[in-house]
Amino acid sequence: MHFLYQGFGWILYQIFRLIGDYGYAVILFTVIVKTIILPLNIKQTNSMKEMQAITPEVQKLQKKYKNNPEKLNVETMKLYKLYKVNPMSGCLPLLIQLPIIWGLFGALQNPQKYVFPAGKLSALHQSFYWIPNLGKPDPLYILPIICVVVTFLTQKFTTDMSTADPATATSQKVMMIIMPLMIGWFALKMPAGVSLYWVVQSVYTFVQQFLVMRKPVKLVPIEEAERRVKEQEAKDKKQKRDRLKEQSEIRQQALNAQLGRPEKKTKMTRPKTKPASKRRIVTKIPKSDERTKKSN
Repeated sequence: MHFLYQGFGWILYQIFRLIGDYGYAVILFTVIVKTIILPLNIKQTNSMKEMQAITPEVQKLQKKYKNNPEKLNVETMKLYKLYKVNPMSGCLPLLIQLPIIWGLFGALQNPQKYVFPAGKLSALHQSFYWIPNLGKPDPLYILPIICVVVTFLTQKFTTDMSTADPATATSQKVMMIIMPLMIGWFALKMPAGVSLYWVVQSVYTFVQQFLVMRKPVKLVPIEEAERRVKEQEAKDKKQKRDRLKEQSEIRQQALNAQLGRPEKKTKMTRPKTKPASKRRIVTKIPKSDERTKKSN
């Protein structure tokens, strides 16, 4: 992991050289990284919303097949396929983000080694508002308290306990309290630069979740979803048959060309419009005009 620490430390040092303040460099660095991985976070949040939306249907299946685990698994997978929901899709963005989080955390935890070259440690001793040294813990415990508050608000806003069963709701409430306290405890012991990073990324995450979670997922009734799936399957089958028929005709034409067979003429379709009549149209000359011609 040292190459990750060194890489993120080098980037952070370049930002510091442009700004000249280590505290603001940490803030800007955190915003840049969070913006880069924003699409992954949005994908993870949308997956979580979809899973929360189909929770009532899952609970119905659990009650219906509570004595048949195998049937429950089969029907649950059918439900996921019906609404095009993948329970594992929310895990992939998190796995991709883990190396980034580790790299940032390692570089900020030991800036003397990974951020600042030898002889450049004076930036750590510059005060940042009430913090005299970002390389040491916050002496006033303000950043750890902010970490606890923002983490709790983010969890409370993004966790939907209305559709959870009592056991799950109880565990979610416990984690909603334990997780912020754990982060606050770590922030007490970690360098203030790490706490500053956690505060900035927590605020960024809260704003992002607020904007994404404002629009709830609207699920159609299960009967309508089944009808749409059947229509799509029938459409896909028809397209597959047409494609296979077209490929077969192309292969047959190529085979006929190799064997020297005459190409089959396509049937002439009858025109939709009525053809013009073949009757000759004779123009009658008035008698007065005939007399004039004879006299001449």
